[in-house]
Amino acid sequence: MTQNSPPRTTSVLAPQLGRKERPERRATSEIMRKYGHLLFVLPGLVFFVAVMVGPTLFALVISLTNWTGRGISFEFIGLQNFQDALSYWPLYRAAINNVILFVAMLIFQHTVGLFIAVQLNEKPRFMEFYRAVLFMPVIISLVSTGFIWTLMLSSNIGFINPVLRDLGLGFLAKNWLSDPATALPTVIAVTAWNSVGWAIVIYLSGLQNVPEELKQAAHIDGANGWQTFWRVVFPQLSPSFTALTVLTFIGTFKTFDLVYVLTGPLGSPNYRTDVVGTLIYRTAFGGSGNYTDDISMSFAIALALVVFAFMTLIAWALIKILRRREIQS
Repeated sequence: MTQNSPPRTTSVLAPQLGRKERPERRATSEIMRKYGHLLFVLPGLVFFVAVMVGPTLFALVISLTNWTGRGISFEFIGLQNFQDALSYWPLYRAAINNVILFVAMLIFQHTVGLFIAVQLNEKPRFMEFYRAVLFMPVIISLVSTGFIWTLMLSSNIGFINPVLRDLGLGFLAKNWLSDPATALPTVIAVTAWNSVGWAIVIYLSGLQNVPEELKQAAHIDGANGWQTFWRVVFPQLSPSFTALTVLTFIGTFKTFDLVYVLTGPLGSPNYRTDVVGTLIYRTAFGGSGNYTDDISMSFAIALALVVFAFMTLIAWALIKILRRREIQS
């Protein structure tokens, strides 16, 4: 090195700078490695908060007031709406109809739906056609389904009563949706027709996952067809049974469209088909869908939140009980 040459300090400082930067970069990369996947979840989380959590919290705030749905008059009344909801007899009357609907649908789907799924699992000729036809009611909107069945059940222009008379079963012809004895069973029948496709698909998926070796071993041991199904196949369908039961419970307590189209917001006749969905709608917007003097949006929201809490609790209990059954089987 000559005397005029500048001192070489870069060779000493560079490693020191590098040592300072490497830990920072290492820490950053470690953070990205551990939490970088959350960036992909963030858009969905923001959307969920915006359309679910936010409106729910806003509804909870509104339920603590006496807002009727008109104007901007908000008076804080605390938990009064919830106290009134818990002692509101029409809520229990509507909930009883929902429970009847749930029990009837549960029995229908776990018997008729399972039976049809077992038949389709045998792969009969035109199986794909049968499956498409049976699932078709599910993809039809509930409003369209309601209008179709309203026309078919009409005592004036419907064809169900004339067909019954032509078959010599005229004594069965009735005003199906206006007779208090047949209104709710008719709604149950239409709901079953609309949703049986779900039961078939869910059970058919479970049946296709049952190992053939288990059934063959049962036959070798001397089990007949019914014993093989009941002791070998059906226990393997526990996940399908759980999923269908929980979905049926949620679906029946969310029922609104079909009942509204078939029997109106009043649950005619004489509230025999009134469910919690039509009750909440009627409380919020009035019986005819127009504003009336007796509507209360805040009370309707309180009713909805009470039903939501009830559904959450029961659905959680069903999952816990049925999951335990899956483990035992």
